[in-house]
Amino acid sequence: MARVKYTVRENKKLGKHSFYAVPIPNDTLTFAELCREACDNTSIEPSIMQAAVTDFMKVVQRNVLKGFRCNLGDKFLTVYPNLQCSVKDTDKVTATAKMVNAANGRSRLGCTVSIKFSQQFAAEVSWQKVDDRGVAIEEDNIVEEGKEHQPGGKPGGGGAEANPPLPGGTVEG
Repeated sequence: MARVKYTVRENKKLGKHSFYAVPIPNDTLTFAELCREACDNTSIEPSIMQAAVTDFMKVVQRNVLKGFRCNLGDKFLTVYPNLQCSVKDTDKVTATAKMVNAANGRSRLGCTVSIKFSQQFAAEVSWQKVDDRGVAIEEDNIVEEGKEHQPGGKPGGGGAEANPPLPGGTVEG
């Protein structure tokens, strides 16, 4: 498996000074390319795969618009309707539940990744730190003597603790 590259960025916002990792995508695969790859070693034609998946996506979209959570495979993704809307206290006004309404919110699609899929990714991924020009940076080996190396970092890709499980055994993020 190829190594996924990442670089480090500085958080220059007001507050505590910090740095964070940013993955660098190798490229973007098109829908057609993914369908062709999915058809490798099968008797399914890529055009038939594309038509079936396109129809499947339309069904998912239609049902999400009806308010349903839609699983895209038992161990993959769940798409669901999401509303971003909140109010905060100000110096003059105390926030109340009555002030929250959909007209003032933003409709969004939510998507969660299954815990098993995230854990599998974390176990199999290999990371390579690079500088701003893409040149590899050698990292210190931080594996302690006698301890097993966890290739992907924390279980769940490091996001499970901050993102509690949702109904259906999925985690935001």
